[in-house]
Amino acid sequence: MRATPNLPAARYWQTHAGLMLLLAACIGLGSVYAVTTPLFDASDEVWHYPMVRHIADTGNLPVLDPADPGPWRQEAGQPPLYYFLMAQATRFIDTSDMARVRWLNPHADVGILTTDGNRNLVVHTAAESWPWHGTALAVRVIRLLSVLLAAGTVWCTYEIGLAVLARDRWLAACAAGFVAFTPMFLFISGTVNNDNLAMLLASLIVLLLVRMAAAPAAASVRQPAAHALLGLLLGLGALSKLSLLALFPVAAAVIGVLQIADWRSPAQRGAPGSMQRHALRLTRMLLLVFGIAALAAGWWFVRNLQLYGTPTGLNQFVAVLGVRSHPAGLQQLWSEREGFMRTFWGLFGGVNVPFPGWVYSMLNTFALVAGSGAFIFAGRMARRSALHSWLPLAVIIVAPLAVFVALLRWSTFTWSSQGRLMFTAIQSLAVLFAAGIAAWFPARWRTARNVCLSVPVLAMLVLSAAAPTWVIAPAYAAPAPADLTQMKQTVGADFGTPPSMRLLGYTLGATQVQPGDDAELTLYWQVLAPMQRDWSVFVHLIDEAQTIVAQRDTFPGLGRQPTRLLQPGQLLADRYVLRVPQTACAPARLQVQVGLYDFATGERLLTDTGAEYALLAELPLLAAAGGVPNALAINLENQVQLSGYELGPRTLHAGDALRLTLHWRALRAPAANYTVFVQVRGTGDQVWGQHDGWPLDGNAPTAAWQPGQDYADAHTLQLAANTPPGTYSVQVGMYNDRDERLTVISAGGEWGDNFVTLCPIRVAAPD
Repeated sequence: MRATPNLPAARYWQTHAGLMLLLAACIGLGSVYAVTTPLFDASDEVWHYPMVRHIADTGNLPVLDPADPGPWRQEAGQPPLYYFLMAQATRFIDTSDMARVRWLNPHADVGILTTDGNRNLVVHTAAESWPWHGTALAVRVIRLLSVLLAAGTVWCTYEIGLAVLARDRWLAACAAGFVAFTPMFLFISGTVNNDNLAMLLASLIVLLLVRMAAAPAAASVRQPAAHALLGLLLGLGALSKLSLLALFPVAAAVIGVLQIADWRSPAQRGAPGSMQRHALRLTRMLLLVFGIAALAAGWWFVRNLQLYGTPTGLNQFVAVLGVRSHPAGLQQLWSEREGFMRTFWGLFGGVNVPFPGWVYSMLNTFALVAGSGAFIFAGRMARRSALHSWLPLAVIIVAPLAVFVALLRWSTFTWSSQGRLMFTAIQSLAVLFAAGIAAWFPARWRTARNVCLSVPVLAMLVLSAAAPTWVIAPAYAAPAPADLTQMKQTVGADFGTPPSMRLLGYTLGATQVQPGDDAELTLYWQVLAPMQRDWSVFVHLIDEAQTIVAQRDTFPGLGRQPTRLLQPGQLLADRYVLRVPQTACAPARLQVQVGLYDFATGERLLTDTGAEYALLAELPLLAAAGGVPNALAINLENQVQLSGYELGPRTLHAGDALRLTLHWRALRAPAANYTVFVQVRGTGDQVWGQHDGWPLDGNAPTAAWQPGQDYADAHTLQLAANTPPGTYSVQVGMYNDRDERLTVISAGGEWGDNFVTLCPIRVAAPD
């Protein structure tokens, strides 16, 4: 695609020197992210790269198989163009060391913001260091190539800004700067991720559509060659990411509107056969565009149909990816807006390394100001009657809306409410961002406008430049040396025969806890001998029923120091934070148990006394304040509150009866007569006991409840006679006559599960 029309290519870069600076900064910063971000500790890179390697090694695409997902997992169902291109770029590199470099941390807290660490998706070793070779070299080559693709997206944004914003180079540069310096955009650009090609192709499509929308009928950009190019870009886009299918109807709409406008023009109005000619021309254009797109991408959809029974293969994709426990409604998706915006601005690593909270507040403020101004700008443009004035703006409004609607639908049944998935529309959002801020200023205040436009762009530049060392690097830094002077209690328990690890002692941060509290524990270890297996540390809080109330499982060093890397004499000090569930049964006395086990087999490393764990202390779990046992305040859709519960004996045998009293409070007059369900669930969510009924055996239908009134609701359910020994969860909730469950709303307003998990029970083996 040519540079800005009517400007010789030799003068283009001289005239647009600001764009050159933006591109240089984008490539420079993107390269910093590409080089410094630890390998595979980026959004799904741990799955994306094996796709590239498989194609490079075999020349074939992997097959989605939920029973055996492979190292690529759901990414095997992604359109293959990005992976194919990157495979060609790296096929000359020997990557036989991938299994050693891609050393997975099985306990990584993916998508969870923790206070004690364990963020790394893989174990990082010297194999990643300079000089690069093998897998480390291949990944870095792909990352740097991806940075160049991202720079192409920045260029497209600038050109779209010129086309939509009256050739205002300052506004166009600010739009391009918004893209170039969005921290998450730069982070993704420096990783192995098909989003980088998808963003570029989406931007090229939008740019071509905007130029078509602004051009007269006789312009070259409205001729068949341009439509053929559009079809090719759409086809390549469909081969890069399925979300780009959202641009197909946008392209059809633009072509249709332009043809209708041509037909209704004064030169054509009333001409004999004019309608038929334009209808025929519209048909030819659509066939040309979508025919070429089908030729480019159709084979992949046919392959999916043959392999998976659907053209997209999303049935198998979702089977590997996993789904929500229940479909999310608009209210639940709205409650997830904070996380959505965080993942747009910058939530690094495995969606678990955040900026400080004030950064998101500042960036959201910029977005709010710009978004409000965008409505003003759109209103002004809508008052213009000339099609070529408002249609380009319509393109950059409709394109992100189409992507957003597709994402919204996808997020209703998968955990995909992430703002970064809007990046295929980031070029349009950026132009609207610049136009929105500019709309607040009268035309005569151009200098003030330009200064205010620069503020958010410069702020994002500073954040993007600082993030690699300020936010990302500390998340993966080596643990600090152990300071034994901070150890409060000695233990001296040896693990293994002969001993391999010694638990020297610990420091327990609290003398008592309540449901909902954090219990902080620091363990002090000494390595006694080299180890050939990866032993994981477990910390369990165990109650009198011998069920786990809270636990934390990690590699030593909070995921960063697997035992195979430890050297004799090495000292470790690992700080763990265990959250006691708010539904934990209290009062109770919790045993603090610590041990080592093999995650792959479940085998425990025994102590020198033959025990499976070291018992450190007893931690009192005090009951929460309230007028009922196990007092709670769990909100079910602002209609009913679970105020507490009382559970009978929690150690049972198969076939026994479980007795439970639920304490409800009406927050308002419930909208229907809800049925209460109580379920005992085991592995795989199999139900081993259940009781459903209206409250108080049908004597207190919820439609008659009064706000503020309390109800003690007793239930008895029988465990199945074949219930195997083990630990089982107890889940409760309410549903209406359409089987629609009430959803839990957190204190912060987030919608969550449609059930409440109480404290577990244990089914003992027969006597």
